[in-house]
Formats: sequence, C-alpha cells, structure tokens
Amino acid sequence: MFDYDVFFSYRHRPLDSEITQKLFNLAENYRLPASLREKGMHGVRRAFRDTEELPVSRILTDTIDDALRSTDCLVVVCSTDTPSSEWVDREVATFIELGRADHVFPILISGDPETSFPASMKLIPDIADRLMDIRIAGNDTRRMMSLAATEMLKVIACVAGCTEDELVREHRIEQNSRTVKRGVSAAAAFVLILAVSLSLMIQARNFREEAGKREAASMKILSELTYGLPDRLADVPGSYSRIKDILYSNTEDINKILRLTKNKEAGEYESAVNYEKLATAESVLGMHDEALDSENTAISLFETLAKGGYEKAESGAASGYNNRAIILNSAGRYEDAGADYDKAIGLQQALARGDDLVLARMLFNSGANAIDMGNGNLAAERFEQSLELFGGMERSADVLDALSTVKYNYGVLLYRSGLYGDAASMLSAACDDLNELTGINDSLHNRSSYVQTASMLAACLTDAGKYEEADRYYEDAIKAAEILAQDEENISSQQMLAELYNNRGLSCNIRGDYAAADEYYAAASEVYRKIYEKTGMDPDRASYAVSLLNTGENAFKARDYERSEQFFVRGLDEYSKAADSLGTYHRAQYLTWRSYYELIHLRDYAAALASSSAAYEMQPDNTLVKMNYAYACLYSGNDELAEKLLSEIASAGGGEEDTIKRDLQAQKDAGLVSKSIDI
Repeated sequence: MFDYDVFFSYRHRPLDSEITQKLFNLAENYRLPASLREKGMHGVRRAFRDTEELPVSRILTDTIDDALRSTDCLVVVCSTDTPSSEWVDREVATFIELGRADHVFPILISGDPETSFPASMKLIPDIADRLMDIRIAGNDTRRMMSLAATEMLKVIACVAGCTEDELVREHRIEQNSRTVKRGVSAAAAFVLILAVSLSLMIQARNFREEAGKREAASMKILSELTYGLPDRLADVPGSYSRIKDILYSNTEDINKILRLTKNKEAGEYESAVNYEKLATAESVLGMHDEALDSENTAISLFETLAKGGYEKAESGAASGYNNRAIILNSAGRYEDAGADYDKAIGLQQALARGDDLVLARMLFNSGANAIDMGNGNLAAERFEQSLELFGGMERSADVLDALSTVKYNYGVLLYRSGLYGDAASMLSAACDDLNELTGINDSLHNRSSYVQTASMLAACLTDAGKYEEADRYYEDAIKAAEILAQDEENISSQQMLAELYNNRGLSCNIRGDYAAADEYYAAASEVYRKIYEKTGMDPDRASYAVSLLNTGENAFKARDYERSEQFFVRGLDEYSKAADSLGTYHRAQYLTWRSYYELIHLRDYAAALASSSAAYEMQPDNTLVKMNYAYACLYSGNDELAEKLLSEIASAGGGEEDTIKRDLQAQKDAGLVSKSIDI
C-alpha cells in the first residue's frame, strides 16, 4: 500500500509549475468509471508535488525522499529547462533504484525527448511507450490541458491496475450506457456484457503476465547491479575496504526493496548472496567476527528459503556452510570448520542437480582444513576424492583454478610428510595448471595462486637438495609477491610475501648462508608482525612466532648464542599464547620448537625428550617433528632410534641431509656431546 499514488517531479519555472498544478488537480479530481470501482480499483486518491525549491545541498530532503519511496507512479514534467535540474534527475534515479522504472511517466510540454528528458530517464529502455505529449505551439495551456485529459489516462490506468485500453473502453461504455435505449433487448445487453467481461479477463491475464515479467526483470537488474561491481572490484588492489562499504550499502538498499517487491523469495535470496559476499570481504580484511556474523545471516536466510521450497536456496545453504568453514579456518577454529565442511559436503551431495565442480572444491577445502587439524589421512582422502571428480571435467578456467588449488594443498601435505619427490611432482603440475589458467585469464587471483604454489615448490626443491632449481622459483615468486603486497589492505597478499621471505630464509639456512637467511627471516618477521597487529588472530600470531624461532635457530648455527636464546624466548612466548587455541598441527609444532630450546639452550635433555615425544605422538609423519624427536633421543641415550629416524629423513632429499649435518655440527660447536652417528 503506497502513501501516494502519483509524485509530480518538475522544474520550478513558470510554465512547468503552472502545468504541474493543473495536472495535480486533474489527477486528484478524476473519477474512475463505476465498473472499475466495483472491481475494487481506484483512481488517484492522493498526489504529491513539492511547491518549494529544493535546497542548495546535494541531498534530497527527508520529506521528498520518503514521498518518493512511498509513491506508486512518478510523473515527470519535461521541458527544455528540465535537464539542468539535478533534483529532477535524482528523483528519477531514485525511482529506478527502487525497481519501479516501469512506473515512470514523462509528460512533454516543450522541446523533445533528447533535449528535455533528464539523464536518468534516458536510461529506461521502454520510456517512449509511456510518453505523454501535450506540446502546443505558443504554449497555450488551455489546449495543452485538453490533450492532458486524455494522455493522463496512462498514469491513472497504472494506478488503477488496468491497461489504458481497458480504461478508455470503460469510459466509452459508461458514456454509451447513458444513451442506450430502454428497448435494447436483455439478450443484446447480455452479449455486450459477456464480451466486455471476456475482454477484461484477457486484459487482466495479460497484465498479470506482463507484471510478472517486469518483476523478474527488475530482480535480474538488481542482482547484476548489486553484485557485478563488487565482483569486478575484487581484482583491483586496495579495493576490499571499498567493496565492504558497497556491500554494507547494498544490504540497506536490498532491505528497502524487499519491503516493496512482490517477489519476496527472490529478493531474500539476493539478500543472502549479498551477506555472503560481505562475509568474504570482511574475512579478507581480517574482520573474522564480523565475517561470521554476516555469513550466519546468509545461512539463516538460505535455510528458511529452502524449507519453504525455494530450490536455489538449497545450494545456497551448502555454499553458506562452506564459506563459514573457510572463515572459521582463517580464524584458527579448525574443529568447527571441519564440522561445517562436512555439513556443506552432505548438503551438496544431496542436491538433485548438484555441481561436481562445487563439490570438488568443498572436498578440497575439507582436506586443507584436515591438514591444519593434523589429520593427514583425512586430508589425503579428501584430496583424492576431489581429484577423481576433476577427472571427468573439461579444462575450463573455473576447473583449472580449482584443480590447481587441490594439487597445491595435496603437494603441501606430501611435502610436510617428507615425500619430496611426490610433492614436487604435484606442485609442478599445479604450476602448469596455473600457467594455463593465466593464459586464459591473467587476473590478480590467478597470479597470487601461482606465486603461492611456486613458493611451496621452491621450498620442496630446497629440501630435496635441488638448490639451483629452487632459486629460480624463489626469485620469480618473490618479485611477483612484492608487487602484489603493495595492496596493504589485502591480508592474503601480505601473508604470501611473509611466507616467501621465511621459506627463502630456510633455503639459505640449509646451505649455510646464515647472514642471508637472517635478512630474509627479519623481513618475514616484520611482515608477520604487522599482519598480527592488524588482525589479532592466533594463526597470524603463530606465523610471527615461527619466524622469530627460525631467526633464533639460524643465530644458533651462526654461533651467536645470546641472540639465539633471545629469539627463542620471544618466539616461544608468542607461540604459547596461540598454539592452544589452534589445531593439532600447531600444538605439535610448538612442542617441537620448545623441545629444541630445552635441548640447545637449557640442556635439559629430559624435558626436551618429553616435549618432542608428545609432539611426535601427535604428528609422527611431520618432518620437523620427527627430526627434533630424533635429536632429543640422541642426547637422552636412545642412539639407535635417533639414527633410524634421522636416516629416514635424510633419505628423502639432499636438503634434509644437509640440514641434519649442519644441525649436528652446530650442536657440537655449542658443546653438546653425543655419540657420533652415520646418516
């Protein structure tokens, strides 16, 4: 129900104002034919026009804005003075934004559409169909209003809910009924009424069909305008804060449109999609609590629509749980994320017309989260299931994007398990997929993915002892990452650069170039510190802690023992405050680093063995965990187990062999005494 049936928009000029006043009176005094009133229709009961000039400010007054939003039809009085009025244009634009462009009616009093229409009106595709032309040479207002009496029937028909032809016909029927002779037979009258009734039924049906089409078109335009811009901006550096603001604004606008649209379910679905995109933008900006709130709203909307039988909402609910799991993973809540991934996979598999690509991505996400949980078996199972689905797909851009991501994460899992040959093959295949993808679409996202994958491949090649090949990947990746990291608000780009610096430091450390390693570790620590200060999230704190611990381990090999201990203390302090809230992987890593500190600085071999043994029990396949457990065994008298474990690690690649040799030499230089072992 609208407060006003008609809003008159016009320029405050003598002719425009005079015509508008007359149109206002004509509209409110028009009497709808009795036959239409009997059907519950009504004419113009209340119209609105602003008799005052608009303010100098660039904002519509609350009165006018409220009137526009509660008006059924907008009549724009168009003259050659109209295009220079910013306010008339804003009033038209507001009506378009409300999804009622098909209820805008121009009435031309001078000039022509090109010279007299405001800019926004020219954007309405079918505006010419509703043009009311009352131009008269010399601007004779009496003759102009004579034309207006007929032309305004377009507006009155829209208000009444009938077609213009129907309104005109009822006029004629009512006029003719006054002159019909009493001698006309009842049969003739019946035939006439029947014909009119049939015509009315046809017209009503056509009107309903047309209204449905316009409603669907409005929702489509709303969707494209609302979500197209954020999606395009996502590939522009420094844009995520702006995307967030746009999506916040969209949320308010959509809620207003939902109060007016007849297609409530479609509107609520679009609202849910908007909340989901808002959650993604907030997550990228490190606003994880806000992101979870937005995603929870989206899931609630999707589930309510799905229960009501709205088909699209079923896949929306699956997507919602998947996206919430991604946010939970970013926040370090791996167990909660795992439960949501399972829910998303179950919902996706239950869809009557499920999308294998979407399911493959969900399986991969679940596998990546399983790695963070320390569950390598589940991760491998999920990755294999995902790769199996990809086997039957064409290598489109979307498929290549998802496929390369699965291979990357599978490669990480294999790398952490010390299977460097298999890991390098998987990561190299991922790089090939990304090169193919970049050839199709050279986007920011695709370049970022390549940098991340090349970085991990370089680390794997380093541990395998293929240093020169690793250096080529590192150099290319760091150069590209430093460019991407210029977007300071994109946390993902910052994390990627920090990881690259850290891994390059590890590479230098393995080869004994401790000075270069120290520089890279310092660069990584600085970036990680800034990330943690911005997000306050435990996973970022853990990354910062590891960069400090790497610096301490490097200083130990360089025989700077005081500095080494300082960095170990700082790193362990930071890690201890984050590890308990994270998954098994991080808890095992923390215990491993603590055991090494207890070994090389405290010389408390029993404590070192206890810490490393607990870590090994959690993650026996993790190379770093296994290596430090071996060192603790070595200095606690279990030489046989130490030699066995270190030999297994060394056999995985030349880089690991070099690492063990340099570790043992550094321990010997620091005065730790053990049995000499052969690896």
